[in-house]
Amino acid sequence: MRIGILCAIPKEIEHFDLLADSGQKLGGRTFFKSQHSLHQLIVVECGLGKVNAALASTLLIQVFECELLIFSGVAGGLDPQMKIGEVIVAESLIQYDYGALNDKELTVYRAGNIPMGCPKNGPEFLLNQEIKAIITAALPDVKLGRILTGDIFLQCEKTRELLFEKWDAQAVEMEGGAIAQVAEQFGISTLVVRCLSDLAGANGEKLNSNFLKNAAETSYQTVQRILAVIF
Repeated sequence: MRIGILCAIPKEIEHFDLLADSGQKLGGRTFFKSQHSLHQLIVVECGLGKVNAALASTLLIQVFECELLIFSGVAGGLDPQMKIGEVIVAESLIQYDYGALNDKELTVYRAGNIPMGCPKNGPEFLLNQEIKAIITAALPDVKLGRILTGDIFLQCEKTRELLFEKWDAQAVEMEGGAIAQVAEQFGISTLVVRCLSDLAGANGEKLNSNFLKNAAETSYQTVQRILAVIF
């Protein structure tokens, strides 16, 4: 299977075994081939945010003909029961900053739908059921949950608490929901793997470079375990 791997920042992509002479520049990003015993991998550092993620996802699908997209990287924790260093695989993804703002209250719609009237369906992009079954059976220790995506670097404890209260989500990041939206439109699946590098502003805690490095490596290792069982 040809699989597109996306990372947002250098610390996330550096763990992948990239073939240095295989780089191809498109849309301001460099796409690399990577060695794997079971799959053909195309790996790219897409950059931060939903627009960058959507651009890279489209190129992975249209130009490199990838059949599955996987994001590997870090995230901020929302769930107070989770700790720095824990991994979450997105069973559902919600772009929590997409919708209609009325009387200072945001009604979240499924990204891409017209944000008017009563929402016709839920806001979530869901993990492919076959992939979910494979992960659940082969890797029962891997936690599945809900991840929120927004173009905001969250460092506010009050907002963290409000998001958890509203969505009961485990993590928040800036790319996954956009990747899922693009992949769905092209009829392929998305798998978002995140390791918590911080607790999204809890107790005023700032992002620690060592936590970031370790979380990126842990996410990479989880992706390798998943690649070994997906065919």
